[in-house]
Parts: sequence; C-alpha cells; structure tokens
Amino acid sequence: MTNKCLKLGFQWEAAGNDSAESYHTMARLSLAVNGYSLTRNEDSWSRTVKDDVLVSLYPLALWFASSWWRLLHEPHPGKGVRPSVSWRMAHELAAANQGYVWPTVMFAADGEGIHVWSSPSGDDTEQSIRYLNGSRFPSFVPMADFRKETSAFIDAVLSRLRDCGCTDTELATLWMHVRDELADPEIARLRIFEAMMGYDPEECPQQLLQTMVRMADEVGEESLSELISALARGKEFDSRQEKEIELFSLLKGMEGSPNIPEFVAPNAVGKSHAPWMPAVQDARSMRDYFGWGLEPLSNEKLFSALGISAKTVEGYTPENTSKVSVAIPQRQGVMRFMPRKRHPVARRFEYARFLADCMFQQRGDGWLVSSDLSTFRQKYQRAFAAELLCPIEGAKAFMQDDYSESSVEDAAEYFDVSTTTVTNLLANNHLIETDDFSDGNGAWPYRPTVTLA
Repeated sequence: MTNKCLKLGFQWEAAGNDSAESYHTMARLSLAVNGYSLTRNEDSWSRTVKDDVLVSLYPLALWFASSWWRLLHEPHPGKGVRPSVSWRMAHELAAANQGYVWPTVMFAADGEGIHVWSSPSGDDTEQSIRYLNGSRFPSFVPMADFRKETSAFIDAVLSRLRDCGCTDTELATLWMHVRDELADPEIARLRIFEAMMGYDPEECPQQLLQTMVRMADEVGEESLSELISALARGKEFDSRQEKEIELFSLLKGMEGSPNIPEFVAPNAVGKSHAPWMPAVQDARSMRDYFGWGLEPLSNEKLFSALGISAKTVEGYTPENTSKVSVAIPQRQGVMRFMPRKRHPVARRFEYARFLADCMFQQRGDGWLVSSDLSTFRQKYQRAFAAELLCPIEGAKAFMQDDYSESSVEDAAEYFDVSTTTVTNLLANNHLIETDDFSDGNGAWPYRPTVTLA
C-alpha cells in the first residue's frame, strides 16, 4: 500500500452509451486525501455504501488539465470572501460536470502546496449518489505530490483512450499544450502570472500581463503574487488593481531600519505545511535575542525592532486605504512602511506582522506584504505576531488554567492584543476548542449556492 497525500484510484468498468471518450473511460473512482476518502458515498438505488463511485474519468482529467495553472498558483481569496464563478470553475471539482454527480471538493494553492476542502452532500439532495464525508478543516497536499498524482491520472486516462483507438481528443491536445508550456520557462512564467491574476491561459490582456512581469523585478515575484491575489480577491485582476499597486510608490509612509537577528532567519525559510511551527520558533528566538522574556511587549520595543520610534508611529496617520499593507525597500537596510490599521491593538498586530515578513523576506529584496489571504506567508505572519505579542507560555502563566471568557479578556488587555488572538493561541495549543480560526483555516469557506455547469 503506497503512502500518498493525494490518491486518485480507479478501476475501469464498461458502462453507459455516451461519447467514445466518456464510454471508454468509465471507471470506479476513489479520491482520498491523507487516507481520508472524499468519495465515500451512499447509492440510493443499490442502497450500498462504498468508497468509490462510477463515473467517466474523461471529464475529470479534462478539468484537471484545463485548470492546471490556476489550481497550482491561484490561492483562495480569504475567509468570508465569495470567489467569482470563474474562480470556482477552476477550483471546485464539481465543474468537471458532464452529467455526473461529483463530490463537493475544492482545491486552492497557498504558495507551498494545495489545500483541499470537502463537504458532504446535503440531506435534501435528490441525486442518486449522496457523498458522506466532509472535513472540518482543509487537508494539505505538498505541491510536488499534487502535480505528480494529477499528471499521472491524466496520462492514465489518455493511455486508456489510445488503447481504445481514441487518439484525436480535446484532452490529448490540451495536455500536450500544457506540457509544452511547462517545458518552456518563459511561457510557464507567463502562465503563472495569468493564474495569479485569475485568468485562464492566454485570456489575460497582454498589456496588463507584460506590466505585471516588469513589475515583478521591482516588487519581487513572490511579493507580487501575494499582492495580486490579495487585491483581486477571487476575481480577475484588472487595471484598477494595477493602479493600486502603483499608488503605493507615491505614499510617504514611515522609514525604518529593521533590526533582525540573522541567526533567527533560517527557521522562516524552511518549507513546511504547518507555517505556525517555524513562526512560533522564530518569535521565541526573537524574544530571547532581545531579552524580552514572557512579559507584555511595549510599543517602544516593538517599533524599535523595526527601526521606527514610538513617537513617529503615534504621530502617523495611515495614508494607505488599500486592503493590503506594504513596505518598500529604499536604500540599503531601510524600508518605507505603509500600514493600514488605525485601531491601537490592530496596529500593534500589524507591525508585528511587518517584523515577521522582514524575517521571511531575508531571502531577497522584495516588498513586505501583509494581507488577509490564507497563504503560507500570511499564516506565518499571523502566527509569528501572535506568539511575539502574547507568548503562549506567558499567557498560560497569567491565566493559571482559567480559560474562561473573562480570563481571555483579561489576558488580552494584559498583553495588549485582541481577544481573538488569545482565543486562537489557546485553541492552537489545544487548551480550548473553537471553530473561530483567524488564519482562515476553517471548514468549507462558503456554502455553494450556484450549480456549476
């Protein structure tokens, strides 16, 4: 038995009288993530429960191939945001359609891998197949594993079609085109930019695409990806968002020279499907480096680590009206910070996230970017900021095993953070249970209300 994060299993089975492509690729399909079946279903006709379902694999392979670039490079727009129909067509498995009943499964990239959400069929479904399994939180599939399993699946479907005499198919043409693009670094780069901006291949306006490619040299490719996705919010990126990025260069902001201990940085660089692990370790290392212990962190110490005086911050009125906070490198070692938060508590958390991104970005000279996305980088920032401002061991010592609502409020006031920050810290350390995770890791992000065609 192979140990795969993503497993697309199938057994060919002759059935139906559809087109040749559909007929020859009928199979019993099983889809599992980390050993958990997403295709476990109850058949209302046979009154049986199985982990596989009879469908044609052709439409599924065609959907994977047509959505390839967006699946791998376009993140979810964030908790509470309803993506466009175009986004959903590229990320929800139900878009494979062609008359088959597919499980409610959604895939979204986070910069390090693919998150997979699943939801059971509703009790009121009138379909012959009712899917039984759902997940409270998304599962993680490393990018390499996702690419390998889905490409092998597409190749298997094409091999089956060739064996059955079906060589001239839409899938064969499309998949050959995708493979040619993957083999050409320049074209692959353009496809990634298109996907980040919410466009299918070759559908992004060429002038906009070329502008973003040029802007990547200034902003940094990874930072531009975060910016584009945060501003697009599940819709197509257009000239309005382009102007919003250009506007950052015109804001005055505040200059500072971050004081980041170099020996801390390697932890942030490590690839992990759990961003809180390096984030918490780095926050603790930073507290140790500055000798801050487990006590509440003053504004003076926090802002000083960014090379900004508390007086400057107190006298600064945010000019940034965007949904993204940025900092732009100036001369050597100097950053121009453009925060957006106004509330004192939210402002502290925002500056702590800037500090986190300073560490995360020590690999290059790109902009610092802080947003509401649920990418690896943004999750790292939030986890770092929470531990830096309210270290869990300090919170436990203060609360003395009393995790009631009033105690959470007292701890939030003591450490000068939000009650949400304290609640999430306690939940992430298994001290309380809650469904309210501020990093966007909740269950199905929205309830589908549109039937995807």
